[in-house]
Formats: sequence, C-alpha cells, structure tokens
Amino acid sequence: MSKEKIRIQITQLSPIVEELKKTTCSQEKITILNEIAWVKGALNANQFSTIFSSHDDLQHELVIKALIAINQASIVFNLTHQTEDKDERLTHVIKHLIEIENFYQQLGGIVGYHLAFLTLILDQEAQLPPRDIHYIPPKGINLKEDNSQIRHHIKMGIRHLNQTAVFLPIGGAGDRLNLIDEVNKQPLPAAILPFLGRTLLEGLIRDLQAQEYLFYKLYHQSIHIPIVLMTSREKDNHKHICEIITSHRRFGRPKENFHIFMQPLVPVITEEGNWSLSSCLTLSLKPGGHGVIWKLAKDKGVLKLLASQGYHRAFVRQINNPLASTDSALLALIGKGSQSHKSFGFLSCERALHSAEGANVLIEKKTDEGYSYCISNVEYTNFDRKGIGEVPLYEGSPFSMYPSNTNILYINIEAIQKSLEVCLFPGVLINMKTAVPYIDPEGHKTEIKGGRLESTMQNIADCMFDEFRHRLKREESHDRLQTFIIFSERIKTISTTKKSFKIGESPVSTPEQAYYDLQQNNLELFEKHCFFSTPRLIPFQTYITEGPNCIILFHPALGPLYCIIAQKIQRGRLAENAELQLEIAEVDIQDLDLDGSLRIESYDPLDVMHKESLPPYTHPCNCTLKNVKIRNRGINREMTQHYWKNQIIHHETVKIILNEGSEFHAQDLIIEGHQIFEVPAYHRLTLISNSKGEWAGTEIEKTASPSWYWNYWFDEADHLKLEKMHN
Repeated sequence: MSKEKIRIQITQLSPIVEELKKTTCSQEKITILNEIAWVKGALNANQFSTIFSSHDDLQHELVIKALIAINQASIVFNLTHQTEDKDERLTHVIKHLIEIENFYQQLGGIVGYHLAFLTLILDQEAQLPPRDIHYIPPKGINLKEDNSQIRHHIKMGIRHLNQTAVFLPIGGAGDRLNLIDEVNKQPLPAAILPFLGRTLLEGLIRDLQAQEYLFYKLYHQSIHIPIVLMTSREKDNHKHICEIITSHRRFGRPKENFHIFMQPLVPVITEEGNWSLSSCLTLSLKPGGHGVIWKLAKDKGVLKLLASQGYHRAFVRQINNPLASTDSALLALIGKGSQSHKSFGFLSCERALHSAEGANVLIEKKTDEGYSYCISNVEYTNFDRKGIGEVPLYEGSPFSMYPSNTNILYINIEAIQKSLEVCLFPGVLINMKTAVPYIDPEGHKTEIKGGRLESTMQNIADCMFDEFRHRLKREESHDRLQTFIIFSERIKTISTTKKSFKIGESPVSTPEQAYYDLQQNNLELFEKHCFFSTPRLIPFQTYITEGPNCIILFHPALGPLYCIIAQKIQRGRLAENAELQLEIAEVDIQDLDLDGSLRIESYDPLDVMHKESLPPYTHPCNCTLKNVKIRNRGINREMTQHYWKNQIIHHETVKIILNEGSEFHAQDLIIEGHQIFEVPAYHRLTLISNSKGEWAGTEIEKTASPSWYWNYWFDEADHLKLEKMHN
C-alpha cells in the first residue's frame, strides 16, 4: 500500500472510528459498520458467507465486519490453501479478534487499532516537532554524592515500604535470547533465563525479600510487598511464571500477595498496512507493549484494591535488568517520591550515544496561559521526529546529554488512576525494523518489514503536566513538578539480559555483560567499602576467554545497602581467582584471607519459607569468620564453565551448609583443601584450631536459636548503623 493510499484510508476510517468509540454495544457497532459502502459491497457479493455461516454470534459478526471495514478480511480469512484443521484455526482466529476488539474498545476496537497503526506509519515521516514544544535534559539529584538529603530519601524509601507495591511487567518474549526447553525443544520466555543459577523471576523475588527484611530489621514489623505481575501468552510465558511461583510454594508468601494478569497479544501489521499471518488463518501476534499494564491493572481492579488496602505508591522494574536493586538507588527513588508527594519518578543514568535506549527528557510546552512541564520519556525510534539528536554530554564524552530511560519507575497509584481517565494507552509507537511474514490474497507468502502497536508504561507521565504562567528555570523543575528524576551510576542501575552473546558482536544487553558488570560492582563494594585487597578487574574480552579472575556473589538480604554489607564484612584479602559466595543474610566476617573457593549456603537464608501465616525471620542462620585463612585449589579453570549461570566445577572448595536456625563459628585458624561443614538445624558448629593455628576439629552443640543477631538503626544524621547483639 502506497503512502497516498494509507492517507486515503486514514481519511476514510477516522470518522468511522469516532462513531465506534461512542458505544460499547456490539449491535450498535455492527450498525455503524453496515453503513460503510465497501462493507455493503462485500456483504451483497457474499464474499465471506462461509465465515459468517459458521460464526453467527454478535461479537463474531462484529469482528468479521471490522476486518472487512479495514480491507483485511481477504487476507485474514484467506482459504486459498485449505487445511484439515481449518475449522479449529478459524475458531482460534475469531477468538483472538474478539479479544483485540474488546481490549482496544476505547480506541475504536479493531478498526481503531488499525487506524492508529496507519497514522503512526505516516507520523514516522514527520519533521521536527512544533516550535512550542522543547525537549530539555532534566535536572535531578545525583546519588553519586553522599549527603544528608540523599540519606534521608533512602531512609524514607525504607520507611514507606509497608505502603508500597511493585509492578513487574514480565511478559517479554526474549526472542534474541534463544532460550529452548531442553526436554521438549520449545522456545522459552525471558523470565526463565537462569541468571546466577536461578530464573530472572526468582532474582526479582529475592530482591523484594531483601527489602522486606531490611524493613523488619529497622521497624520490627514483617511485611509482604504486593506483587503485580503482567504476563503474556507469548511462549507460554503465563504458564511458566505460574509454575515457578507454585514450585517455590509462593516463596513463603500468601496467595493474595500476587496479582497476576495477562498482557494481550496484538496483531502484527506490515509497513504497507496489511495484517501479518504466519500461516493460513493464523495471525502473527506479539505482546502489545508494557504500557498496557496500567489499563489492565485498572480493568482487573488491582489499582482500586491496592489503594483500599493502604498501598498508595509502587515501584516498577523489568525482568531483564537484574542489577536494578543494587545498593540504595531504588530505595532513594521510593523515598523521594513518597516524601515529596510526587506522582511519577524515573531512576536514570548515563545513556551511551547511539544506543537503542530511550531518553528521559523535560518537556516544555508553550500554552495560551504560559508554560506546562513534565519529565517523561522519548523512545530512541522517535528521536529524529522529536528533534533529539545524539549530542554528547560534553566534547569527547561517550554519553548523551540526555540520560537513559531505564524503566525503573516510581508511581503514585492515585495519580495513575487519574491519568487513566484521559489516556489508557500511553506512548503508542510502532517499530518496524523486523521482517514479518505476509500472505497476500492469492496465498503467496513473503516477508516484509512490520511491527505492532506498542504502548510504553513510562509515558503515562505525559499526562502529568504542571502549568505555570512563566517559564521555569531548568533547576526549578526538580522540586516544582509532580514528576521527578534521580540519577545513579550506570553500572549500578542498568545492565540488561536481552540477547545471547555472540563473538564479534557487541556484548551490551547480554547475560555475560550483566554478570561482568555485577562482578565489577561487587569488587568495588569489597575494595572501597569493606576494605578488602582484591584483584584488579580484568578486561571483558579476557573474562570471556579465561573466566572472571574473582567471583563475589551474595544474597541481596546481606544488604541490600552497601553501608550494611560494609559493617557485616570488614577487611580481608581475595586472592587472584578467588571465589566467595554468601547465600546468607547474617554474617560477621573480619580479616578473611581467601585463596581459593568459599561457599556459605543456606536453604532458607531468611527463615521465610512455609511461613506465610507465621512471623518470618524467627531463626535466620548466621556465620562468624574472624581472622580465618582459607587455602584450596578452587575453580577448575581447565573445564568449561558457565559463570553467569553459576554452574561452576571446582577442584576444591570450602563449603559451609547451614540448616534452619543453625550457626557456624571459626576464628584465628587456617582451613586447607576441600572441606564441607554441614550444621544441623538448631545447632552451633565451632571450628577448633591446634597450636599451629590449623583447623584440627569441630565442636557442636544444640541451641534454641543463634547466639547473636545484628540490630539496625538510623543515627541523627540518617546513617544506617549496625550493632551486634547477643541472645
């Protein structure tokens, strides 16, 4: 379809869509469609009599006539190639069409969806935005600094966790990850990626547990942050998500803690304005973008329910960014939004020039009354159309003057509800860089560029403008708007797992790069905060060919704040090729000298599993290591390893296994070679040294509970302090 034909179709469909949007009645919509000349012609010619005769329901009639109205019925209902399962396929395609019609009711249903897509095809050719709209680099606080204001935001973020929910759009297909089920060889969704040896979904839940544990340690109240999950049918995403939750017994959480709904699959349309089919009577369908999460949360009553239960705010993060909860940034975002009564907030960082990332911007609009402002997002596919160039932050900088949109968001639930009254599909866009299948009316199958109508969740902020009579100074926007932005270091904010790693291609957005960035963060933590001597970080290419020269992994409840971890772990040395894994929340480690591998493991580090109706954290296990030297051969680097999956083969390791309520203590000794220490539930195991300081034996005793715990509190300057308390 030429651009001129698209313009003609837009002109024809626009008044029809306006009429369709006025009613929710199927019969009234059918009446509107019956008045269209080309629909009448098709009906009089009995073109689709076979389709109508087998589907005589009102909604069936509506969607068939809607396809005739947009000139796609001859493509979608093409029976040139008969198949044995024709009736079954026809039933499925009608079912999908009804779902699309109902979900996009406010746009005008199927006809409105098609019109919106055609309009965006032409919009992509538009020139610069009107002169009365400007996109300005936004101003906000920077978490790289350490001052009383930032510490107070962090404190307030923790304090308001009992009124905070989390929204997790996890319906992504993850096509570029090439995940395949080893048993049935079926493709798997992104949420299944086994990063660090557990699915990405499990990683998100662990981060939540760490936040809840931190709240408990400070305020002595156990909470379960409500989890809103948007899944999809893509690659059985919804089924896999439910199976993970069920197999982990809901991670010790009550059933009502989870609010799960499915993101609809929407039609793929070619750049010529025709619907894509993968085969006869089989629509090409893809998720409609994470922006539909707000409409679905409204339609399912989730927003209303959360507000009625006292959850007035929430944060948002995506499944493919496992580093989003590093240190304090997410808590500072919640704190700033809560304390300043903001409607919407962005956690941002540096954006690499020419990267496939959106940008956060301050939008300034000239109005008849003065000026209006909001902080929002522009997708990179719209940069040219919005007049946003790839301008460096300063001459020679690899980063843009516009910061990155990371999709780590703060929301006020009431503000979202108000915004949905005027915008149900924020930030609609199309991205037609991928070739999609197309079957023409004669049955010939080709491939042509296409895409689907996508909505972006962060652009709900476009509805949250503040009006002023006079133009604001850039620095005023931070405090005077209902939208806001906070900046953190890129490496501690975003490193995604969107595609599989391939030699010769950029490693950005691969699990390998995310793992490398994680290790870089952890090395910095141990060196600058815990005062350890550590190996220097090796270049990425060396890490790919030889493996990491130091591995540090820990349960997020060990912190998650660096200032907490730095009080639990103090001084020591990690030798070249050392491995330290701490699957535990409570440790007192001082002057550890590790040359080889040390793994401390607990099945249930926080003592929360199977306790959804009981107080959690009753007997979390703990471990004390003081002036301990560990010497073993560690990782077998001659074997093929999968480091980012945490599938590691060892020559030797020291493994400490802690069961419920157990405790391990070692001081002033050396442990050599391959050793495994397993402590039974509610026992304390102490290592005994000989006169040479070598481990010579063990002493074990039964206990009612661990002998010590960390007490948390804030001092007058909002520094978070820990004190070791004995039972």
